[in-house]
Amino acid sequence: MSRIKNNLAGNSISGEKTNRKKLYLSLLASILLVAAIIGVIAGAKSRNENSNHISSIKISPAHAIARSSCSSTLYPELCYSAIADSLDGGGGDKKVSSSKDVIVLSLNVTIAAVQRNYFAIQKLLVDGEGNLTAREKTALHDCLETIDETLDELHTAVSDLEVYPFKKSLRAHADDLKTLLSSAITNQETCLDGFSHSKNDKHEREVFVGGHVLRVEKLCSNSLAMLTNMTERDMENERKLNGGRKLAAAEGSDGAWPEWLSAGDRWLLQSSTVRPDVVVAADGSGNYRTVAAAVCCGGAGEE
Repeated sequence: MSRIKNNLAGNSISGEKTNRKKLYLSLLASILLVAAIIGVIAGAKSRNENSNHISSIKISPAHAIARSSCSSTLYPELCYSAIADSLDGGGGDKKVSSSKDVIVLSLNVTIAAVQRNYFAIQKLLVDGEGNLTAREKTALHDCLETIDETLDELHTAVSDLEVYPFKKSLRAHADDLKTLLSSAITNQETCLDGFSHSKNDKHEREVFVGGHVLRVEKLCSNSLAMLTNMTERDMENERKLNGGRKLAAAEGSDGAWPEWLSAGDRWLLQSSTVRPDVVVAADGSGNYRTVAAAVCCGGAGEE
């Protein structure tokens, strides 16, 4: 009888342990479930906040224009990163609202980089006076000359671009700007070519000026690519605007507007919104039959 009681007591204790274990497991499962739900909600909120942040960057007009302009270059990430901090008018820069603004900003960034190279090479010549070979000194002095020329070309390009496209024909304006930027690129190559490509001098070439000069060359290349894309688009739009109907007297031998006629004057001639004050027609269909009658006082000759 006592054995039966002991067995029943043992079974009761075992059952209680089992129930407690099940309770603990149930509580643990509930805690894990709640933690998982909180994690999902927090993750969704974080993704939503990040998504909103990314969207706010993408909708910035200046950044969108810059991204679009830089996409036509050989080095789009360098193109964009070089000007990103100044896109919204920071630091006194003009706010970007067109592809031309992006090019001007890119050129100004390039000018700053060229100026840093100039002072860095000057410092190398002074600090390394006793350690530089005669060839390296000559190469560095040549670099200073080409950098000086580059600064002149880039400053001229900025000034010329600021008045684009109203001072010259589109083609003349585009050709002049392309020549300036192409020359600036060539100057960087000339600077690097001044160093020997032998095993010993190659290291000096890369340490001294290689990376900085190549960066300027890439920046100039990006500006040239954006400029080419913009001017070709503008010339194509002009051709569409002309619609093949140009004033015979204004056409050159190749059917284009003469070089001396600015884009602004051509657009004025092509405009359909310009209304004449008076019309002179000998057949009487206008306001006056003769020019003299049109200009005389009081319009005495008016028909």
